[in-house]
Amino acid sequence: MVSRILNYKFTQLALSTLIIMGALFCIFTPNYFLFKMGAKFAGIIMLGYLGLGFVFLIANQTKLMFTSLICCAGLCIFLKNSSNSAFHHPIQTSEAIIKVAHFNISASDEDYDGTIDVILNTEADLISIQEVTPDWHYLLEEKLKEKYPYSNTVVRFDPFGIAVYSKLPFSSIDTFYHEEIPNLMGSIQIGESNQDFHFISSHTMPPLYSSAYDNMKNHILKIAEKAQSVSAPIMTFGELNAPPWWQEIKDLREKAGLHDSRRSASYGFSEIFQNPVDYIFYSNHFECVGFENINGNSSSHLGISGTYQFNALPSDVE
Repeated sequence: MVSRILNYKFTQLALSTLIIMGALFCIFTPNYFLFKMGAKFAGIIMLGYLGLGFVFLIANQTKLMFTSLICCAGLCIFLKNSSNSAFHHPIQTSEAIIKVAHFNISASDEDYDGTIDVILNTEADLISIQEVTPDWHYLLEEKLKEKYPYSNTVVRFDPFGIAVYSKLPFSSIDTFYHEEIPNLMGSIQIGESNQDFHFISSHTMPPLYSSAYDNMKNHILKIAEKAQSVSAPIMTFGELNAPPWWQEIKDLREKAGLHDSRRSASYGFSEIFQNPVDYIFYSNHFECVGFENINGNSSSHLGISGTYQFNALPSDVE
């Protein structure tokens, strides 16, 4: 009976239209809250189309099969292009290397010692930490001060406490706010190059409702403006609470001339149904020679880290 229903031209036309419209809404998402929430599941929709293709293959529905698989391929290309489009990291050629790590310690499930060990094991030169509460602040200061003597922290009781820890002294460090949400912006000098490396660490409000989405969108715009105002090497990192294919993330990258360290629009096969919302973006002054997701002892995803070299081709730097 199902096969007979699928053989009707009207049914095929309706299903094909729905499949194509679903893909188009993911790629060309209208700037409205409900559509944005639907587009968060673009990765799952892509996999659904792949599954539908096999279902239609078994049901001998050639047209519907090709429609599903073509939409799946289109979404796959779209999601890939929404992250770093390069398939491989460049080969390390520069001696001037900096490693950056970012963590949201609220994902630790209060595994304090295990989380501290994970942070220290990254051996990063600069560490960004978010959701820093008074309890966490005391522990971080105590455990990290030997390896990371330079730090700046905004301690909060809400989810917007933020901190940066560095092995090298800050050339500058400041705090700017977006509607009372703190962001850290500073610079450090790399080795003997006399080259300042600038950074912005941010944490946006999760878009759980319409006004929170507007807050997040305006916050990301402010980060882009701050990054655009710096002509020197710069990275921005933090939890922006938007997947890589949302227009807000694309606008941030385009406006500030930044690249995504992540080569994939997902965390990987182990967390394929979770969307990445934490980032390390870098300017044309750098090349990313390594990137990894960091898992905690009691958490599937605790943070990210990236390794960067100064771009060996000055003509590529704008």
